[in-house]
Amino acid sequence: MKFPRESEIGKIEYKLILADLREDRLQQLASQMKYRIEEGGGEAIYVVGVSDEGDAIGLSKEDLQETLNSIERIASMINSKVAHKRIVEFKKGLYVAEVLVRFQRDKVPIQVNVAVMGHVNAGKSTLTGTLILGKLDDGNGALRSAVARYLHEVISGRTSSITMRLLGFNERGEAVNPACRDPLDEAEVTLKSSKTIRLIDLGGHERYLRTTLKGLLGYEVDYVMLVVGADDGLSIMGREHLAVSAVLKFPIFVVITKVDKFPDERVREVIGQIKDVLKIPGINRLAMEVDDEGDVLNGIIGIRSLRVVPIFKVSNVTGKGLNLLLRFMNMLPPKRVKPERSTLVYLDEIYNVPGVGTVVLGSVIRGKVSVNDQLFVGPTKLSEFIEVKIKSIQLNKVFVESVGEGSIATFALQGVTRESLRKGMVLTKSPPKGIRNFWSKVIVLHHPTTIREGYVATMHLYTIRQAIRFSKISKGVLRSGDSSDVEMSFMFRPEYVEPGQIFVFREGRTRGLGIITRVE
Repeated sequence: MKFPRESEIGKIEYKLILADLREDRLQQLASQMKYRIEEGGGEAIYVVGVSDEGDAIGLSKEDLQETLNSIERIASMINSKVAHKRIVEFKKGLYVAEVLVRFQRDKVPIQVNVAVMGHVNAGKSTLTGTLILGKLDDGNGALRSAVARYLHEVISGRTSSITMRLLGFNERGEAVNPACRDPLDEAEVTLKSSKTIRLIDLGGHERYLRTTLKGLLGYEVDYVMLVVGADDGLSIMGREHLAVSAVLKFPIFVVITKVDKFPDERVREVIGQIKDVLKIPGINRLAMEVDDEGDVLNGIIGIRSLRVVPIFKVSNVTGKGLNLLLRFMNMLPPKRVKPERSTLVYLDEIYNVPGVGTVVLGSVIRGKVSVNDQLFVGPTKLSEFIEVKIKSIQLNKVFVESVGEGSIATFALQGVTRESLRKGMVLTKSPPKGIRNFWSKVIVLHHPTTIREGYVATMHLYTIRQAIRFSKISKGVLRSGDSSDVEMSFMFRPEYVEPGQIFVFREGRTRGLGIITRVE
């Protein structure tokens, strides 16, 4: 067994043996563990019986148990617990172990957002239902219907909206949903969990592409789970979802479903299709098949590098591969929160709740929002920002005092009416400037003819969706595969955008990406 050399940064720590520890050594190790947990956004992985160079040396059963006891003791010193433990005998009488240590938060669990993408009929909603409900499907879409939001989705079998479901894990790494009175009750799942995975199920049909892009860009997605059916393989839309996710630099893992219906040769063929797309210049990623528990940790290490794409093979009917997928999702590292960053929240849904008033659903892009904060919301059509007060906050239908980066929460606002708000507005600590014109570095992924100055397309950036005009193109004209600096302008109203933000633009069959370089 060989692991990569230990890095001084990141959430993974190698320990050969921890025995007969003095109090001062325990304090040093506690500080080290706290650093690793902070690097991992609330989690750290300890690999025991391994040298700093990554060589598996192994421990006797007695030494291993003493080391594991030491890790649990150290974790308790910094309000943390062991959430997962796996022991492997790699030589006779010699053992190594992997340990997931998780910080115990008050009320608010660790949060990870996973976008579920893939072609229509790939099995996305059925897989979501299997993971959430802890049941196996009957082969006729019973679980897909159980997690659908609308009647027409139940009847058609197609997801046309953005469906968000919460998968919770307790401090022992077990899924909590099946033990809840209602596995879909986000409040109960949140209160029983030390870590939650928000599964954002996105439509797979081409006609719902704008909704899919909104879900991918608007909800602070940490990972993309691409679902591929073994029957249809990697379809045109599946390839597009994979390519867009890779170009946008999302960590990706793939789940091949319906493996119970087809021979291994067909599954190998589908894996070959995935590998072919991953080899394309501009994507340049490596596929890694997860076949046993030993591959789960390697998949976790690899996916954060943005070079490795773990591939799972599952059946929602027989249950094959689901335990490996659940274990992998339990160990997915949350996004590391960058301290002392100014608050920025993009608004999505706006409600008028009787007895409460104006309530908005928003994604916390950075910073922190607390009850009684005085913030500014905008821009309006006149590029103004309105001062508001945060009356209350709900996370997964649970009242909390504050939420941080990566959270998707609802905020009750005082000082503004529902009619004054719209999707794409932002909440900030100080009133910024609404933007009409900006410069971007643009790459055209696909366009049937030629793009010239004056071209109009629809832009997707977080929850912003508005028509933009290509006012000036440095290169003059653009065709498929071309890139250029482009001055763009919003056609109907100002928005709040910043340099460094990535967006997607589309028009008919045209697809392109851009990164904002300058605002005016």
